[in-house]
Amino acid sequence: MKSHSVETEILSLQIPTPFNVGPINIFLIKGEMLTLVDTGPKTIEARELLDAFLKKNGFSWSDIGQVFLTHQHVDHTGLLAEVHERSGATVIAHPDAVPYIEMDAGFVEYHDAFFLRIYQENGVPDEMLGHVIKFRQMMEKFGEPAPVHVRVEGGVPLQGVEEWKTVFTPGHTQNHLALYREQDGWMLSGDFLIKEISSNAFLEPPVYREMPRARPLLVYREAMGRVAKMNVTRMFSAHGEEITEHRELIEHRLRRHGERADKIHQLLEEGPKTAFELSVSLFPKIFSKELPLTFSETLGHLDLLEAAQRVEVVELGGVKKYRRVE
Repeated sequence: MKSHSVETEILSLQIPTPFNVGPINIFLIKGEMLTLVDTGPKTIEARELLDAFLKKNGFSWSDIGQVFLTHQHVDHTGLLAEVHERSGATVIAHPDAVPYIEMDAGFVEYHDAFFLRIYQENGVPDEMLGHVIKFRQMMEKFGEPAPVHVRVEGGVPLQGVEEWKTVFTPGHTQNHLALYREQDGWMLSGDFLIKEISSNAFLEPPVYREMPRARPLLVYREAMGRVAKMNVTRMFSAHGEEITEHRELIEHRLRRHGERADKIHQLLEEGPKTAFELSVSLFPKIFSKELPLTFSETLGHLDLLEAAQRVEVVELGGVKKYRRVE
């Protein structure tokens, strides 16, 4: 609920969200073109806070020239339709985020069918499949369809603030982008890295349907390796505090991935298990309430073990199970 200045040319606003991740930090980059980085969710509080924030800093809605979206999650994009309507701003996002942000009806139907299939294949009980509809309802409650005008990938300077370039940082989502200013090593990193908690590598359907699903944790670890080599001096995350030792934090996250994979491997000593059975063992208190999160976390680490040839997939009774490879 607070706002503060990161530096004179960057302003940040913290907006509460209804999600477990807590408040989101959104940013205004001042330059030839005023650039809003993410919008917050579609809530009355978010709208009022952004309105007051703009006025406090001498701006109106119409001064926003462009909106840059780090990724499609509704805590980052939910207020976009209203921001665009009130400002006329150009909206910029990764191409693969577009069907989510525009809430394309055909893609939404495909998205739901993908999760129903993959949950059933991996042993999720029928009584829990309602999570697919609940997730879509959450998206519709805290977001609404909005246009994307410019589609960018990594390495693209933003018009009007050309010193900031996009960096492709997939993993949390497969369309995640950050902004990086090489001259001083500053990065607006979205959900790529969060100081206080591990950013989940969410399972997603492939946007191009003929392609196999991404293995999000493997993709995330690869992106972490690339960012660790960059000269990042200050990383401004969309959640929580500023990160100044990004390499050390990345090393810690990678190490924890290995530890969780080892724990799953140990659980398989008892015999083959489904991804759902393993998620129940790993997250006994929250698996029933947070299925998308716990399932993604478990399947991601199984992908990691499979890539290391420490587990293999077997099909028993029409359901995929994982067993140890000794």
